Amino acid sequence: MLTNNLGLKLLSIVAAAMLWLIVVNIDDPVTYQDFSSIRVTMLNEDAVTDKDQVYRVEDNSDLINIRVWAKRSVLNKLSAEDFTATADMEKNIKFGNLVGIEVSCSNRNVRTADIAKSRENVVISIEDAASELFNVVVRQSGQPDDAYVVGTALPEQSLIEIRGPASVVARINRVQADLNVTGFNSDRSEICALTILDSNGAQVDTTYLEYAGKTEGMKVMVTMLRKKDVRLKPAYTGTPSSDYSFKNIFAKPETVKIAGTTADISKIMEIEIPEDEININGIEEDTQFVVDITKYLPDNIRLVNEADAMVTVVVELERKQGKGVKIPVSEIELKNLSRGMKIDFGNLKEIEVVVKGTSAELESLNEEEVKVALDLSDYTKAGDYTGTADVTLPENYGLMEDVEIEFTLTRAAGSSGGAGNG
Repeated sequence: MLTNNLGLKLLSIVAAAMLWLIVVNIDDPVTYQDFSSIRVTMLNEDAVTDKDQVYRVEDNSDLINIRVWAKRSVLNKLSAEDFTATADMEKNIKFGNLVGIEVSCSNRNVRTADIAKSRENVVISIEDAASELFNVVVRQSGQPDDAYVVGTALPEQSLIEIRGPASVVARINRVQADLNVTGFNSDRSEICALTILDSNGAQVDTTYLEYAGKTEGMKVMVTMLRKKDVRLKPAYTGTPSSDYSFKNIFAKPETVKIAGTTADISKIMEIEIPEDEININGIEEDTQFVVDITKYLPDNIRLVNEADAMVTVVVELERKQGKGVKIPVSEIELKNLSRGMKIDFGNLKEIEVVVKGTSAELESLNEEEVKVALDLSDYTKAGDYTGTADVTLPENYGLMEDVEIEFTLTRAAGSSGGAGNG
């Protein structure tokens, strides 16, 4: 039965389908179509704001979906933009927090009665308005050009008035202008978005806040400074303990990064730390001094990193050593030898003077500059004595110990015993 007259049966099915399409197109039946995310426009807001109050929409209740019944030919031409949803706060407010929603269509073939809404009311909360002034701080992000650092970033106004629901305004702790300095290498001004933060650092919802005169953000003026590495040059005053000699002084770190205008920074080759900061008087070991170098920066110059302000100055000492210098007794200068007296050093042919200094100083010591004298003014009678020699040394040298000389004074033959200088 199925295969009998199969061709005619297939033809009848095709004919029936075509006939159904013709009937549908001719009759143009009524059906429906859904449209989502229609935003409700609030009307006559001054009914609330004129009372020094503000309102907030709760739970996105100003966003609705609709279902529209109309002929298929009409529905095919519709889009969400053809519908207008409004909530009149003067005429349609109910129970103090509900505002009735009305939806209309720009296509005259769609009646209001043919539109079904997913909700009938916008839910609002009304509270007193508040206004307060807040400081504006600039928050930087990003990295400028490697050769530059941000000198100043100043908002065009340091205070801004914010108005909104009292409960929201009360949460505000900080207002910051967000500045991204990535790649900056010249002075400029930037329009920066404002971020409102609470005491926990969390962002505050700004939907119902108004910034006095700043709907597009805050202008921030930025000045850029050029960076430069310069050497630290410390000086010192005083002398260490007599057993030590100054060896070296240096800063840690040896260089710091400074910033300034191109004209100002080009003049600076080093930063001097004055000797008043480093007094090594009497020290007996290597010593470190901590110095704040910011007070020694030239005008209009700053450190790239404020953490580099405190530097360590290291003073290194060298313990002095001794070097023996032989002086023949014949080269000892005799001062104030009494007339008629003569001096005898016995078997002593030479004395040793132990000169104190650093290894480098002792290596360069000119022994011919070491002079020894013996003052005999206190020795006027014949006898055996031990006297302390007067040793003259080149500058920066010292004696490891006093030089004691044993000698004998006798009367010269034929002496009359008168006194005098020898």
